Amino acid sequence: MTFVDLDPTALKATSICTLVLLLKWYASITVQGDTRFKAGSRAPEDAAFGGRMGAENVEQSFGLTSAASTDASNQAEKMRELRWQRIIMNDLENIPLGLIIAWSSLVTPKSPLVHTVSVVTFAVMRILHTITYARGLQPHRSIVWMLALTATLVMAVNGVVGALSM
Repeated sequence: MTFVDLDPTALKATSICTLVLLLKWYASITVQGDTRFKAGSRAPEDAAFGGRMGAENVEQSFGLTSAASTDASNQAEKMRELRWQRIIMNDLENIPLGLIIAWSSLVTPKSPLVHTVSVVTFAVMRILHTITYARGLQPHRSIVWMLALTATLVMAVNGVVGALSM
C-alpha cells in the first residue's frame, strides 16, 4: 500500500473551487426558482409563496393553464424560465463529473501545478458559462463551455499520467 502525499496548494484549490461551484449552483437554483414563479410553472400549492417572489398575481399551474402558457405578457417570463432550466441542466451534466475528476486526479497528479490551474480554470469557466448563458451571449457561451471541458480533460490526463508513473 502506498501513502498518498497531496500537494497542499492543489488540495486547497480543489477544495475552494468545489465550494465556489456549490455556491454558484445554489445561486443558480435560487434564480431558477424565481423564474418559475414568474412564469407560473410552480405547483399550485406553491402559489402562497409567489408574493414574496414578485409573482403574487401569477397563477401557479406547472405552466399548463392557457393563461400561464399563452398569455403574451407571460411569454418573456416563460422564456427566461426555460433558459434557467437549461442552465441548471447543463450544470448537472458537467459540474459533478468535473468535480469527480478533480478530486480523483488530485490523488495522483503528474503535475500539481497543472492540476491547480486546471481546477481553477474549470470553476471559472463554469461560472462564466452561467453568466454567458443567462445573458444569451454566443459564441462566448460555447467558448467557455469548451474551455471548461478542456480543463476537465487536462485534469483527467494529468491524473492518469501521474498514476502510471508511480
